[in-house]
Amino acid sequence: MAETISVRIGRGELSEIGKLSKEQKRTRSDILREVLEKGIREKKLELALERYRNNEATAAKAAQIAGIPLSRFLDILFEKKIEFHYTLEDFREDIKGLT
Repeated sequence: MAETISVRIGRGELSEIGKLSKEQKRTRSDILREVLEKGIREKKLELALERYRNNEATAAKAAQIAGIPLSRFLDILFEKKIEFHYTLEDFREDIKGLT
């Protein structure tokens, strides 16, 4: 169920939302929901990558944080040239939920 909230938006951002709304012939609310959804996905990935880089999460756990398949997370690591590190302890952590 959707919920209504109030958010202050700067004039510049509001103008851009208005332009997108007119160009795509969609409501400002639709545009805002789409932008918010994309921003949440991006923020989750950013958090997952940060935790992975800091050895606070295994690749599998980071993929879970990002809400994406492990294979996609590994592709992103490769694309961003982030070193893949995986220890025996990481493996044990990843399979805990499988047994």
